[in-house]
Amino acid sequence: MHLTIGATEEGCDSLGTRYVVYVVHLEGFLFCKVRYSQLHRWNEKLRRYFGSKCVPSFPPKSFLAQTESMAEERRLQLQSYLQTVAEDPVISVSEIFTTLLQNAQQETFKIHPQVIVLEILLADRNKLLIDTHTYDSAERMLSIAAQKIELSRQFLDYIALYLVREDTNGGYTVLRKLNAFELPYVGLWSMQNENSRIMIRKSYLDPMKDRMLLGITAGVLLLYSQAKYELERDWVKPTPNQYRKLKASQEAGKKREFLELMEEVKFYGYQHFEACICDYPEPNCPTSVRVGNNEINCCIQLPSNHIKEASFKVNRIRCWRISVQIPLQEEIGLKLSFEYQDSQDLWQWVTIYTHQAFLLGSCLKEISTEKPKLAGNHAEMPFESVAPDCKPKSWNAQSTLSKHIGTVPGKQCREVTRKDEASVFEYIADDQL
Repeated sequence: MHLTIGATEEGCDSLGTRYVVYVVHLEGFLFCKVRYSQLHRWNEKLRRYFGSKCVPSFPPKSFLAQTESMAEERRLQLQSYLQTVAEDPVISVSEIFTTLLQNAQQETFKIHPQVIVLEILLADRNKLLIDTHTYDSAERMLSIAAQKIELSRQFLDYIALYLVREDTNGGYTVLRKLNAFELPYVGLWSMQNENSRIMIRKSYLDPMKDRMLLGITAGVLLLYSQAKYELERDWVKPTPNQYRKLKASQEAGKKREFLELMEEVKFYGYQHFEACICDYPEPNCPTSVRVGNNEINCCIQLPSNHIKEASFKVNRIRCWRISVQIPLQEEIGLKLSFEYQDSQDLWQWVTIYTHQAFLLGSCLKEISTEKPKLAGNHAEMPFESVAPDCKPKSWNAQSTLSKHIGTVPGKQCREVTRKDEASVFEYIADDQL
C-alpha cells in the first residue's frame, strides 16, 4: 500500500479561517483529502493503541506563518509519516488504522449512506449484481459476490476486486487491485469517470494455482471467464494445434478441459498492460508489456519499426523502484525502473513509463512472493532505499516523488545523488507493493 500527498489545496471554514488541505493518493489514485489536525488526531489514536515506540514521529505543529519552502517541507514530512505507517506490517492491517482511512474516504466525498445494487463485472464482461451498501468495504463486497456465485469462503484468497476502465474497443484496462479496507463504491464515485468499473478476477499470477479452483463449479466459471477473454483479445499465443483444440473444447462447452489446455499456452495467466514507453534498447520505444511466469515480457517497436521481443527474468532483477511525477495538471505520471543483469552479466537500468506502474510493481512483488527462491540461495527480495537516476528530457515533471522498491540481498544498489532544479526527490525505503 503506497500513500502519497501529491498536492495541497486551500480550505476555508465557516469563520473565514484559511487552512491547508492535503490531497492523499493511494497507488496513484485520489483517495482522500485531510487537514493537518485530522492527521494529528490519527497519530494520537495510533500512539495510544500501539505505544509511542511503535509509531513514527509526527511533524510538530508550526505557530509561525509558513513560507512556500516550509509548506513543501511540511507536505513531505506528512507524506513520509503516512508511508512509514502504511508499510508497518502490524499497524497497516490493524482495524484502527484501516478504519481511520475509511472514515477519511467517507468524509472527503460525503456519499450518502444507503443500500444499493452494485454491478460487478466478470473478466469476460458478463455482469454480476450484488446487494450491498455504499460504505461496504472491498472485503465485504468480495464476500457477497462470492456468495452470489456460490464460491466457498475458503477460496476467497484466490480472487479479488479490481478497479478497471472500459475501453472504446470493447475491452478493459486493469488499473489496480483494491485493498480489503477500501470502499469500492466511494472509490468509483471519486473517479468521476463513467467508464470505471469494479471487476472480480483471480488474484494470482501462477497458473498452477488454477488447480485449486478447478474442482468447484464457481471456480471454473471465474477462471473460464478470464481465460476466454484472454484468448479473444489475443493476449495468449497458442500454436495452431492448441488453438484448434481450444476452440473445439469451447464449442463443446467443456470449460474444465478448455482451462487445462490453456495451462500449456504461451502467456496464459500473465497480467497485460496498456501500450506504454520504455527506454530499452533505445529511448522512447513504444512497448506492450505483460508480466507472468517469472518474467517481464516486452514487445518493443524499434525506431526502424522492427519488433523486438525482450524477456526480463525476475530472478535477474536486482532492485526496482517506482517514481511518481506530480505535474501541475491533474494527471499523475508514473514510471517503473529496474536494475537488470543481462546475459553478459552487466547491470543496466531499464525504465518503463506507464500509468500502471503500481500494478506492475505489485506483479513483481507477487512473483517474488509466489516463487521466493528466485536467485540462487536468496530467499526473497527485501526492500531498501536507492537513489533515482536522472529523468530523460521527455519526462517533464514539475516535481517528482520517487518510490523505491527492493533489492536482492548480496547485491546492493549504489546510492547516487543528483541535482535537478525541476524536481524534488524523496528517498524512502518501503515494501508497500
